Amino acid sequence: MGFFEGMANASFKKDSNGNSVFYPWGVIGKGRVLQNEATKITLRKCVIFYYQIMLATAILLGIFKLWLPAILILAMLTLIFYLCVNHLTKNCPICAEQLTLKERYKNSANSHNTLMLWFMLLVSLLFVLGGIWMFFKGRLFIGLGAVVIFGLCSAVLILVLNVKHNKP
Repeated sequence: MGFFEGMANASFKKDSNGNSVFYPWGVIGKGRVLQNEATKITLRKCVIFYYQIMLATAILLGIFKLWLPAILILAMLTLIFYLCVNHLTKNCPICAEQLTLKERYKNSANSHNTLMLWFMLLVSLLFVLGGIWMFFKGRLFIGLGAVVIFGLCSAVLILVLNVKHNKP
């Protein structure tokens, strides 16, 4: 399973009745009980595409330091994702069960292999070190931003690895 497929799997779970539930905004929003497998497959493809486009756009615009266009384009892509999800789930009932952080981490842990998780953690920690280096070289805002963002990414990856290691 690929990186983006594993990320997408974290947005789905089975409810207490065994139904597939989709949480487009993760632990923040409400889930939708999916009526059929075709809807689930379409939503997974939509989530994967959204993640791929968001990452590519953020990297490309970040390389060229186009911060305002980046914010506007990423907001527009999020709006398109929102409209797409609403269209696909308009007839799906809202699930009473919330998605917990533990469930999200478990879904992510089950969807990625251990080697990939360790690799992502190593890269994330290297970006933290790069942020520290940039901070002390006078690039305060970018350096601090890298430390915060990739520090949080590292913490999440450590939690996911812990869940994967301690699963029954």
